[in-house]
Order: sequence, then structure tokens, then C-alpha cells
Amino acid sequence: MATRRAKRRRPSDRERGRVIYLLPNLITTAALLLGFWSIALSIGGDFQGAALAIVLAGVADTLDGRIARMTRSTSSFGVEYDSLSDLVSFGLAPALLFYNWTLIPLGPRGWLIAALFALCAALRLARFNVKARGTDQLHYEGLPSTFAGGFVAVMVWFVSWIGFEPPFVPALGLPITGGFAVLALLMVSPVPYPSLRMVKIEGKRAYPTLVALVLFTVAILLNHEPMMFGLGVVFLFSGPVYWFMLRRRERASAMIEAPEETGSDVR
Repeated sequence: MATRRAKRRRPSDRERGRVIYLLPNLITTAALLLGFWSIALSIGGDFQGAALAIVLAGVADTLDGRIARMTRSTSSFGVEYDSLSDLVSFGLAPALLFYNWTLIPLGPRGWLIAALFALCAALRLARFNVKARGTDQLHYEGLPSTFAGGFVAVMVWFVSWIGFEPPFVPALGLPITGGFAVLALLMVSPVPYPSLRMVKIEGKRAYPTLVALVLFTVAILLNHEPMMFGLGVVFLFSGPVYWFMLRRRERASAMIEAPEETGSDVR
């Protein structure tokens, strides 16, 4: 009896499309689960692990958007799902991490400060979905929630790295808590923050830039506590500096246009 070779069924374009569509949503799911894991770890007192989970969620959140744009698999479902994941990973998880780390001794006041961060993250995400959907902006309006949540995690690492552990003395606890509140308010502020879309790497600069990024990443991983904290502080102040530059440019443009308009009325 002659044997027949089983033909391998090639995946159809429709099946490949489903896989491409699912990939960014699976990464978003990973970010959400990392945020939930961070909450569980912070409740259990593992603050270092909770901070790591938030940072990893930030990496996943960066990847899912880029993969969706590269594969042209963006969808309304993906946008909404990403926002819900961000609320858990960069709103609730950092708020609970900071609360369990240092705000519990403050009682109801500490609860309200932590709730402020979660509330501002939710408002920031809602505003982004309303204003930025379908647009390609060169800057963010307000501090991105991903950065704010990640900076809370990096703050936990850095404070432990310099040798301080909770409960903190007032001289240290007040500026740490104040910085946490400032992060929350910056998320809902109109201060513009530069977007990575402003940086375009093309042509001959692509390869050396990639090598530099790899070396820079290795340097960060070798000294992640001070390096990530320093980079975070630089980005935190980049918003007000960027806002000042935009205002100065607008004023210069207004001064140039004003004489022209005045001169056109003179006959």
C-alpha cells in the first residue's frame, strides 16, 4: 500500500494576521500581570521586587506599542486595553508600593497621598485617550504615567542604594513624599514633555547609534540605581525646560509678526 506524504498546511494570511494582532496584546497582558505582581510583592514587604516588576512592566509597555505600529496591528481594543494595563502597572502599583514603603505611619493622610497618585494617573490616561488618539504628537501633555510609575520604583532602589531604609526621619521622609506628590501633579499638568518620536535615526547614523545604545544600556544595568535615578531626574526637568523653550519661541514669532501686521496698515 503506497504511503502518501502528508502535506504541511501553510498558515493562511488570515491566521498570520491573527497572530500579529495578538502579539502586542499579549505583551500588554504581560505588563498588566507584572503590575499586579508588583502590588502583591509590595503588600508582602518585598519593595525591591515590587519596584523591579514595575520597571519590567515599563519595558513591556514600550514594546507593545512599537510592535503594534511596526506590524500595523493597532486597534481601538488595543488602545483601551493598554490604558487599563497602564492604570494597574503605573497608577495603582506605584501608589501601593509607595504607600506600603513609607506612607503607612501617616495613617489616613498617607492613604490620601497614595490615592492622589493613582487618581492623577487615571486622569492622565483619560486625557491622553481623548486628545492624542489618532494624532502623532512630538511631545506629551503632562508627565507620562509610564515614567511617573517607573520613577517611583527607581526612587525606591536609589534610596536603598544610598543606605536608607524606612521608617525615615522627617528630614528625609518629607522630601521623598513631596517628590511623590509632585510626580502625581505633573501627570495632570499642561507641562509638555518631549516624546521619543522627536528622535529620528536613519541612514548612516543607524548602526553607530545602535552600538552606542547597547553600550549605554550595559552601563545602566551595571549601575542601575544611580544611573536610572539620574536619567529620571534629567527627564523630569526636561519638561519645564522644554516648556520654557516653546514659550520663548512663541514670543519671538509674535514679535516678528507684530511689526509686519503694523506695517501693512500704514498707507
